[in-house]
Amino acid sequence: MDDPILEFLRSQSHNYRCRVCGSSHKGSQLRKIGQQNNKVVVQVTCGRCRDSFMLHIQFAGALSAEVEEVTAVVPSPRDAEEIVGDPVTHDEVLDAHQRLAGFQGKLTDLIG
Repeated sequence: MDDPILEFLRSQSHNYRCRVCGSSHKGSQLRKIGQQNNKVVVQVTCGRCRDSFMLHIQFAGALSAEVEEVTAVVPSPRDAEEIVGDPVTHDEVLDAHQRLAGFQGKLTDLIG
């Protein structure tokens, strides 16, 4: 049996569109990353372009199986009206991975 929170989110997903490709989130993959007290974090991956983001959900009171208690869906910073800068390219991700793979030191050394 599927998680009631994920079932609720799936039932509402057709109302939301991907910020990258514009397609409906109806076919998107939802995966619960974690939960603590009255908060749940769900990873949403677009079924079309595979863009992924985290959805933070906060419940009123203790977390329970009653999905109707959802009071707030906190948008990701990526859902801001205006995104500043160009998207990260695949090459930039690979370059960062290669640089970090052999890195040994402090974060301040890496950034500086």
